[in-house]
Amino acid sequence: MDTIKTVFEPHSVAVIGASPREATVGNAILTNILQSDFQGAVYPVNPRYKQIKSVKAYSDVIEIPESIDLAIICVPISAIEKTIVQCAEKGVKGLVVITAGFKEIGEAGKIQEEKMKTLAIQHNISLIGPNCLGIINTDPSIRLNANFALGMPQSGNVALISQSGAIGIAALEYAHQHDLGISKFISIGNKAVIDESDILNYLIDDPLTEIITMYIEDIGRPSVFLEMAKKANSREKPIIAIKTGRSVRGAVATHSHTGALSSSDIAYDSLFAQCGVLRVETLSELFEFAKGFTCRNKPSGNRIAIITNAGGMGVIATDAAEREGLELSTFEKNTLDSLKKVLPATASIQNPVDIIGDADAKRFSDTFSLIINDKNVDSIIVSVTPTAKTNMDSIAAALNKVSKSGTGKPILANMMSFETDPTFLGMLEDANIPNFDFPEINIRVLSAMIRYYQWIKQPVFEFIKFKVDKGSVKNVFDQVKKESRIHLSEPEAYQVLQSYGMRVLDYRIAKNTEEALLAAAQLGYPVVLKIVSPDILHKVDVGGVKINITDDSELKRYLTEIYENTRKKAPDALIQGFLVQKYFTGQGIETIAGANEIKGFGPLIMFGLGGTFVELFKDVSFRLAPLSKQDAFQMISQTKGYQILKGFRGQTIYDINAITDCLMKISLLLTDFPEIKELDLNPIKVLPENFGCVIMDAKIIL
Repeated sequence: MDTIKTVFEPHSVAVIGASPREATVGNAILTNILQSDFQGAVYPVNPRYKQIKSVKAYSDVIEIPESIDLAIICVPISAIEKTIVQCAEKGVKGLVVITAGFKEIGEAGKIQEEKMKTLAIQHNISLIGPNCLGIINTDPSIRLNANFALGMPQSGNVALISQSGAIGIAALEYAHQHDLGISKFISIGNKAVIDESDILNYLIDDPLTEIITMYIEDIGRPSVFLEMAKKANSREKPIIAIKTGRSVRGAVATHSHTGALSSSDIAYDSLFAQCGVLRVETLSELFEFAKGFTCRNKPSGNRIAIITNAGGMGVIATDAAEREGLELSTFEKNTLDSLKKVLPATASIQNPVDIIGDADAKRFSDTFSLIINDKNVDSIIVSVTPTAKTNMDSIAAALNKVSKSGTGKPILANMMSFETDPTFLGMLEDANIPNFDFPEINIRVLSAMIRYYQWIKQPVFEFIKFKVDKGSVKNVFDQVKKESRIHLSEPEAYQVLQSYGMRVLDYRIAKNTEEALLAAAQLGYPVVLKIVSPDILHKVDVGGVKINITDDSELKRYLTEIYENTRKKAPDALIQGFLVQKYFTGQGIETIAGANEIKGFGPLIMFGLGGTFVELFKDVSFRLAPLSKQDAFQMISQTKGYQILKGFRGQTIYDINAITDCLMKISLLLTDFPEIKELDLNPIKVLPENFGCVIMDAKIIL
């Protein structure tokens, strides 16, 4: 909403429900606003008091003589509707509703929340909450702390959006303990009007916010969130998110492989992957990553150098680097020659560089200066263990000087200390060198930074349009709906796929033995024989498939056998005939593609190695429709099977471009026809390079 900026940057604030009584929400909020040195006017509102905390109080918001930008509401739920009507009459532009007892408690609360939402939207009021902790803006020109739990945090460039007030408190406390400055804090609660996407839109334009962290339980508008995240990335503002609920599977259908493997949590993973959001698992990771991005220098690649005075720390960092897929730099010859001159013979000049335990600040400085100028080094990890020879302040000063030398390469430190508040931390902070407790954290954080900056450097996503026959697909779907069916028969599914330019294995439909024999003659043996029934989704389960049929006698025998199997195992199924299909004998790799409708997200598309064991091995990847060309390719390259497709160790190279196009055509079909609930193409045979791919079996459910 266009008034959301006023919520965070008000000139005047009314606290409706302010109270002089200790241990009340209204008291805590008013106290925090006053103690935070808010730069605007504050008006307590409570008809019981003439003044609160030596500030004149008003019986209602209308009585306040000046205009009000923001109202913090902490009145009982029974007074909410009247209070919002008064705020609308007063012309208040923004509301933060602290009061709980809305949809989180059940149907009665949900009705109350809908009334509140309707009033706010009718009067163009930006409303945060209800059931929230409040908001904080540390901007020196604003200094607003309108929450009921915490004092004013240290100012900085990290914003925190939290759907949970309790998690918000824990997160801010963690940030305080680790000297991480906050620009904005927003507890969004029930998100009746303003949600995380609205907040992102504001923070993207906020000059004091450079890094955005989030704790979210759900995303109300995934498509809007995706656009906001892409907008943030265009400004190089990373978004780091904890999304809870991994262990709770969404309500998904399991008619297909895709349905069995997909879930709402996988949809979130896919959403984040498609918009460059870094998903983390813990609060510590959330702020470790955020702290890493306070390093203004950006890694240009994944080649790292590790410098330490303790060999064990170097080994730990090296192991972590291998796990994260980072490459230890191979130093240039002149770097190695120079290191030999400045380091003792007992030092290790190969990466990781161990300058041994008696290293002083000069030895560290000499080593830093040489390695940071090596063209094969993109980033440096420095791990320093305190010894009798180490002066941490001098080492930090040397790092500070090297960091400001103009190379533009990020430095992440792991400098340990026995002091409770070591002075060297300020020196590192001055040079934008993040310091972490252990070397494996440095590696994990650096890996996230590299992934992010590589992601935002990608070319603009291409959404390719293909020549399609939408009318033909509509006719098929209309006929299926007319017959009150939801399952397409295999021939109907093939017709739909062919209408969107996808190649299927050549086939014929036969009603009887004579037509089946004619079809086999036209196709040429060997052939595959399948039962055709909209009531049978998995034909193998009813004995409805025979492969590699080589002559007429086999075909006749299997026709009878398939029919009898089907009648026995699915006696009520409508049998429409038989599908006679060319048996594929050429070279190819079996893959699978499919889609499943995920509530709130739309179609979730899957790709992986195909065959019977796809659910066992789970070598699959997911993305949300619509797919760009980059999305489709990333789906393929994310699987282990990609190594086979691109010709592992000199083997055949397969047509990756063809399967990329196939995934984009699937995406276009799903976008054009949202009534498709599930789609399963297994297998899709990917042929050698330049020979395309062919769909060998298809299931579509509306």
